[in-house]
Amino acid sequence: MRPFLRRLALVTLVVSPIGLGACASTPSRFYILNTLSASETIPGTAAAQGPVIGVGPITVPKYLDRPQIITRSGRNQLALGEFDCWAEPLQDNVLRVLAENLAFLIPTDQVLLHAWPQSATLDYQVTVDMLHFDGWLGGESTLLAHWSILDRAELLLLSQRASLNVPVGGGDYEAMGTAMRELLARLSGDIAVAIQRLASRVVAHE
Repeated sequence: MRPFLRRLALVTLVVSPIGLGACASTPSRFYILNTLSASETIPGTAAAQGPVIGVGPITVPKYLDRPQIITRSGRNQLALGEFDCWAEPLQDNVLRVLAENLAFLIPTDQVLLHAWPQSATLDYQVTVDMLHFDGWLGGESTLLAHWSILDRAELLLLSQRASLNVPVGGGDYEAMGTAMRELLARLSGDIAVAIQRLASRVVAHE
C-alpha cells in the first residue's frame, strides 16, 4: 500500500521558477532530501502487511518555513541561500522522507501520511516537533526535536527528545542536504526501533 509514497532523491535542478520569492529572481538551484535506499537497510523479508503507521503531524521552526535553504553564519545569525532553495516546503519533504524510511526499517507497507482518512485504523501514530534543523556550511548540521508515538486511541505510548549532529562534508548546499538527510535517517532509525519494541510487547501479551 505504498503508491502514495514517492521515492525521493537529492537532486539539483536549475530552473527559473515563479512565485518562490528571492529564488524566483534569477536561475536557482533546487534541492530535495532523499530517503534511505534498500542497500542502507538491514536485508530481510518485508512483512506482508506490518503495523499500520500514521506519520504526522510534523512541524519545523517558522524560520525554516521559506523556499531558501537556511544555514548558520554565526551563533545568533542565519544566512539565506540566495540561489539555493528547497524544491518543496521543507515540512512536506521531511514528512514524506520519514514515512518512507519507517516503511523500509520496520518494515511495513501500511504507512499513511497526515492527514489520513478518518476511516483509517492506525496501530501507531508518529508525531515530530522539530526545534532546530540546520547547520554550518563546511561545519556541522544539527537536528533537535521532540518525537512521540501514540496508540490507535491517540494515547501517548512514548515520548523522546532527539539531539543529533553530523559533520557537513563540504562547503556547499549539496553537502548540507546530504548531512540533513543523514540526520533524518538517524531519527527514523530511533523511531523504528521504538515502534518495533512496542509491537513486540503487544505480541508477547497476546
